Amino acid sequence: MNKHLLIGALAGLVSCCAANGPAQAQSADIKTIVSINGPPVVLNQSSSTNMAGVFMIGGSTSATVTQNGTNNAVGILQFGGTTSASAGQTGMNNFAFVGQTGQSATSFVSQIGAMNTGSIAHFGRVNSSTVVQTSP
Repeated sequence: MNKHLLIGALAGLVSCCAANGPAQAQSADIKTIVSINGPPVVLNQSSSTNMAGVFMIGGSTSATVTQNGTNNAVGILQFGGTTSASAGQTGMNNFAFVGQTGQSATSFVSQIGAMNTGSIAHFGRVNSSTVVQTSP
């Protein structure tokens, strides 16, 4: 179900970008990060369109993604003993998905914009999640 939500949201995000009217210069920042037993991931994006995919495997995983732009989308998947994720988005259209599997999972999603979609899925023993959404 979440896979369909992710695909639908990304299709909507792309159509919003394409429907901006006459051809004009737009900047896009698209990142894919794969980490296996690596250090914490910190990603800051500030283009008009920001997309990030973070996939982490390890004993202890930590990801922080901050996006400031018109259209923002982030997906974070973590597998480990202790998982921690944070996503902060400011823009017109914001989409965030966090999926975590481990003994302890903590996640935080903050979105400020006209259209906000946030989803968190935990599979573990001790889980904590917060989603804050604000429309102007």
